[in-house]
Amino acid sequence: MRNYGPRHVFMALAICLLLFSPIIWLITPIIVTETAYYVRNGLFTYVYPASYQIYGVAVAALVAAPLLLWLANVKKWTVVTAVLLLAASGYCFYGAALGYFQVTEEEIVYRSPFQTELQTYEWTDVEEVIYHTRPPEAEDPSWYTFRFTDGQSTEINETRLVTQAQGKLNSMIRGQRIPLTYDELEN
Repeated sequence: MRNYGPRHVFMALAICLLLFSPIIWLITPIIVTETAYYVRNGLFTYVYPASYQIYGVAVAALVAAPLLLWLANVKKWTVVTAVLLLAASGYCFYGAALGYFQVTEEEIVYRSPFQTELQTYEWTDVEEVIYHTRPPEAEDPSWYTFRFTDGQSTEINETRLVTQAQGKLNSMIRGQRIPLTYDELEN
């Protein structure tokens, strides 16, 4: 029987995390948002692109911790650095999980990543919605801008979830007699 040391365990862990990191990075934001912020009457829950970037940093730090312990051997300074990387990864996962945008039949709720204050607006608080459309051949997606009566505004890109709910969203906007402006952009 072979004698495997801690370095080999960290090697296996680093390789597994490295192989599964793209899946973790792409699936985690959706799973966290759909489970932590699920509401029964919701049209959609949107994950901000900044959250994906922060999740990417979190996954990179998570992969780097055992990778460091494998490549630089298990020494005092590598263990301390790996623990700091794991703490940074946890902090980034937590901060990214805070950011979301949700549309329900009663209200619009959103929070940016790393912010603890939740912004909640009823449909009567929406002053205007602007739909910025891009041509089908454009690389960048179309997006919505929601402007509220208190002067705040937020934007969401048109993702698959937003596209699926677009008809119902536009009907709700028109049903509340909120001005919906179409801003057609060129490439």
